[in-house]
Amino acid sequence: MQRFLPLVAVALAAGLLPASATAGQIVEVTVHGTVEFNVINPLPLGAVADNEPATLRFRVDSDVFQNSAQFPTRGYAIDKASFTLTFDSAAVTLKSPFPAGATPYFVLRNNDPAVDGFYISTDVNGPVGLPLSVNGSFGAFAHSFLVTYGGSALPSLDILDALGTWDYAGLQVFHFSVDDGPFEPMGLIFESMTIATVGSAWTDQGNALAGIAGDPKFVGSGTLAAGSGNTLALSLAKRNSVGGLFYGVAGGLVPFKGGTLVPFPFFGPITLPTSGTGTITLPFTMPAGVPAGTTLFLQWAIQDAAAVQGVSLSNALLGVAP
Repeated sequence: MQRFLPLVAVALAAGLLPASATAGQIVEVTVHGTVEFNVINPLPLGAVADNEPATLRFRVDSDVFQNSAQFPTRGYAIDKASFTLTFDSAAVTLKSPFPAGATPYFVLRNNDPAVDGFYISTDVNGPVGLPLSVNGSFGAFAHSFLVTYGGSALPSLDILDALGTWDYAGLQVFHFSVDDGPFEPMGLIFESMTIATVGSAWTDQGNALAGIAGDPKFVGSGTLAAGSGNTLALSLAKRNSVGGLFYGVAGGLVPFKGGTLVPFPFFGPITLPTSGTGTITLPFTMPAGVPAGTTLFLQWAIQDAAAVQGVSLSNALLGVAP
């Protein structure tokens, strides 16, 4: 399969032209948690017991959003039919029909002020609970979700830059509940959130090595199908530095600069500068002629004096052609 790697290298090189992250991808958000307490009586939520797992799941289009005119926030319109809040003993959806003139949003907040985060709302300017399909004493129950991280967690308001798993690392505040008017009869404990493109061919292989901003974060999006648009996005790297992208068709786990390089044997590196926010975005179109099942391992090395041997490493990515 190595004879097909030059095709991919050409595609990656083509992505060196100025471009932004691929737009118009369907992104699924999944939030995992546990019921801390529940004093709701009406069914179906009344059947939910303490300590039950809870899963919030919905989808957005990365190209359908509204920016706030007041704050550095951007709301992505939630596909109402995709929204579910599921427990072991019950499941609820959004109120249908949804209130006229209102839109449910998944909102990204970047450096506002010096904090980053996510929330669901009908207002891109601040958290507002989304009405659910069951009624409480004050009209429809509402579901609230908000998590806040440090101000360097998000590189931008582009949801494709937020792909990956978010948990307690850097977490400052969370609010996860089902509300009944002014009361909060169900409290949920936030555990983790995954933001992933639907049909993505990419998986995280770990093995990051920390630099000045912690572990550099590397995510891929796209299907790797022939002719498909794909994006490689690096964030949390040293700002205004130089990154080298190593790539290969196999993973070998070899020692490198105090860490572990996953692509081996490798090609490259393709060198690129990191931005003033510590990011590199590399969109490319997958060429035709790559056999199904072909694997592609990629990992960034970044010049960073704060790393143990002057070079930090991103997590490695594995892409598999369908």
